[in-house]
Amino acid sequence: TTEPLAELVRSYLVSADFNVTKVGSCLVADKLIFGAERDTRLVWVPEARPAGGYEEGPLWDSISEVRANYPTTARATVIVPLREGISRDMQQTLSQSRVRLLAPIQFFDSRFRVEESPRAASSIADIRKDAKSLSRVPQPFTTDTPALQARDHHDLFRRLQSDMRGDEGAAIRIVVGRAGIGKSCLFTALFDDLYEKFLDAKRGLKSSRRPIPLLPEHLKRSQSLRTTDLIDSFLRTDIADPVSSETFRWLLLSGYATWLLDGLDELYAGDPSFFDYLLDLVTIPSSKAQVTIWCRDSLLTTSQEFAEFQETCAGDEILKIYRLDDWERKSKREFVWLQAEDRLPSANEGDTVEVRGILEALDRDEHTRIISALPLYCKILYDQYREDGGLRHFADEMELLDHTIESIKGREIKKGLFDIASFEEHGLDEWLEQIAADYVEGQYAGFQRDDAEEYGRYVLRDGLNESEQHHVLTSLLNFPLFQAGSETGKVAFVHDLFADAVAARYYLKRLVRAASEVLARLEHVDIDVDRSPLLRFMARRINDEGKGALVKELHRPNRERGFAIALTLMMLARPDRDVILREDVNLEDRFLVGVRFSNRDLSKCSFRGSDLTYTVFDGCDLTGSAFEGANFNHTEFRDCILRGAEMGRSRAQSVVIGNRLEDNSDRIQEWFSKASGIVRTGGGGCPTAQQFMHLFGKFVTPLGSPRKDLLNHRALNAGKKFVGAASTEDCIKAAVSAGYLLERDYRGRYSRASGDEYAEIVKFVTERRASDGIGRMLEKLCARHGCLHRLE
Repeated sequence: TTEPLAELVRSYLVSADFNVTKVGSCLVADKLIFGAERDTRLVWVPEARPAGGYEEGPLWDSISEVRANYPTTARATVIVPLREGISRDMQQTLSQSRVRLLAPIQFFDSRFRVEESPRAASSIADIRKDAKSLSRVPQPFTTDTPALQARDHHDLFRRLQSDMRGDEGAAIRIVVGRAGIGKSCLFTALFDDLYEKFLDAKRGLKSSRRPIPLLPEHLKRSQSLRTTDLIDSFLRTDIADPVSSETFRWLLLSGYATWLLDGLDELYAGDPSFFDYLLDLVTIPSSKAQVTIWCRDSLLTTSQEFAEFQETCAGDEILKIYRLDDWERKSKREFVWLQAEDRLPSANEGDTVEVRGILEALDRDEHTRIISALPLYCKILYDQYREDGGLRHFADEMELLDHTIESIKGREIKKGLFDIASFEEHGLDEWLEQIAADYVEGQYAGFQRDDAEEYGRYVLRDGLNESEQHHVLTSLLNFPLFQAGSETGKVAFVHDLFADAVAARYYLKRLVRAASEVLARLEHVDIDVDRSPLLRFMARRINDEGKGALVKELHRPNRERGFAIALTLMMLARPDRDVILREDVNLEDRFLVGVRFSNRDLSKCSFRGSDLTYTVFDGCDLTGSAFEGANFNHTEFRDCILRGAEMGRSRAQSVVIGNRLEDNSDRIQEWFSKASGIVRTGGGGCPTAQQFMHLFGKFVTPLGSPRKDLLNHRALNAGKKFVGAASTEDCIKAAVSAGYLLERDYRGRYSRASGDEYAEIVKFVTERRASDGIGRMLEKLCARHGCLHRLE
């Protein structure tokens, strides 16, 4: 760290609730603990001489003088980066005088239970145990971060190793990928590697970031679904020393720890302050906080909190997103080698007969090649090949999962673990479908064992006594489809894809008679067709009655997410290009976030007032379509016909054009005019007005809802910088002076105004019209001669 060591020591002690004063060259830290008992610590951080070493005489004089004024129970410590700079005689003198000589990592780091007692229950011990049996194939990936795109994308494990070693400042890394792609495998391997390197560095007395795993098991012991409770739970279970949450946070901010979060999608969705907590961590001045999050893809498109966090970080390298990719043949080959030969092939080594046979089976047709691109499916196909001596043909992933589930059920019945005759007709399937739906709607966090047993009683045949019922229900929950959940009393599916496949049957059975209810229950599902197996599985099996029920729902005045779910399902189920026109579906003033329109005729459709955040138009005919008042945010156009389309007064925050994100509204308008053939007049938008729109947009959403009440200076200053605009710093000062933002509080945070000034901000953001007060700010700051200060 570049921060002076003495200041780091002082701030560390303050975080631990000590009162710190300086007596000569000594930092005296003191606090009351129990009754009249005190905890007093005397700490010296000597400055090195230019020629090396330390002034040992003055140091010892200070130690002798200060210690005489404090109780003998006061702990005395000297902290130096290099022990070699202290002579052997001085080291011996300090030891005899009960003065500890420590390197910074020894002073700042805490004792962990797993390091004190290897047999102690610990999440770290569990991860390392799993890592020992892990056979990991290099995992290809892509990234949206421009600074990371030019480098090798063969293995995300190696990339994260490099990035986490090279980045000194604050960073939030998010690893996403669809279910079954190996996110947890990557987490286990990376944590184990980081932890081993940390221990090596600490043994060598070198400063290093300690990796901290925050996992579902910590969440299940917490009192509520809150980030702060998750941290408190970790502190109680994994750390041997009493460490406060404030000190734990200090270690992260000061670069002595890095947090790794896996399997906590329930927290990201359930704690609305989670991303505010992250934002606070990385925007504190001089922050070195580094947090890496593993999560489902749906976080990127369904979480409003994440969207706001991402917008705040726009234009900054703080946020880095990595997407795990499907396997190509190279990865499949490495996987088969690991499974069959327990090693990776060496350079130029030919395949064995067995490896070649399996790879030929995986490559024999397009369907199998596509299915085996997902690591989980590749493993299922490999196991089936080894078990049956060949590979069945599966038309798609749904057929593969159905076959796997039925095979598991068949093996359990054949083993005699329970008698299928104990169930009502189709009772076992109904039971599986009910708990799968509970699991999906619970954000894949597990289902209650008691609920599963209660459902089971409804599908058992009459005449079984209590003992027989108990035996059958216990056997059901020991199915190979299940594993222990993240919380006591909960059970989880061994993989979410099995739950999606079974839950799809449940929802389809209810779609015709209760479509509105089904869509409401599915509102949390990711509607990106590449990432939502549940909707794909439903579309694969939906009948004509179900399609009719969807059309009826699409004709209701629904502005919620259920409309987007219904629309996506219908397009997945019906390939006819003009289905939206034929069914007269109204797309005006709708919630279309994340919807993908692929090869659709949308000519003369109106998208006026709709939210098109992360919406994709791929190969669509948009001739004569209308977008006035629509919200463009990461909206993507691929090979579309836009002739005669009208953008009008839309909220064009950003669009993706040819794999390039464009967030300059003038250039967006220019591109749209060229694509549509409609030339707009007016001389383009005022860049200073756009800068204020971006600034106020951090407090208010494009639809006028409150977004944030408080933001610190770095967060307020982050994000887009419009060419030709007044600086963000000048805009902040002007907004404070005019009363639209309030002066910083004691923590350096700005708050938005209330009353009339807030109403003016909302009108500016939603209607894109400046009040007299905002107009005066624009007039004062805008450098354009004769500018009308319009936003487009």
